Amino acid sequence: MKKLSLLIAFVVGTIIVQAQKDSSAKNLSKFENIPSFNMYTVPDSAHFSNKNLKANKPFIIMFFSPDCEHCQKETKELLAYKNELKDIQILMASPSSYGMVKQFYEDYNLSTMPNIKLGNDVNYALGSLFQLRTFPSMFVYDHTGKLAKAFVGNIGVPTILEAVK
Repeated sequence: MKKLSLLIAFVVGTIIVQAQKDSSAKNLSKFENIPSFNMYTVPDSAHFSNKNLKANKPFIIMFFSPDCEHCQKETKELLAYKNELKDIQILMASPSSYGMVKQFYEDYNLSTMPNIKLGNDVNYALGSLFQLRTFPSMFVYDHTGKLAKAFVGNIGVPTILEAVK
């Protein structure tokens, strides 16, 4: 009887967890335009903000963690599509320490993609604004600065390229 009660509780708990919807999708309207942000980029601690973005070019904010396997996979794919992504501004923002972000930058040789900036999201300011729960998470803005699509998890570069068209 005790085992049956535990089994029922487990099944009901699983159903409840699976039935919960992520409310973040309905909250995306507040990110309709590129938000204001300030951070320091690697490898030189240069200040970078939304004011540094070039007009009329798509922009992607990718939230990541250097020790996240999915983020590492997504970064490798970004590198594999270097030519296709060259006209898209990409900010990879991480709440991890500056040292970890810099090591990630060096390990993945991201200096070969000048359109990518890696930023240390100090105090998780930008991550909190977007109410992030998962790495990687991406917010893709079109050339007008309007939100085109938001993604959670590995999505692959072809899907990103489709979103900026």
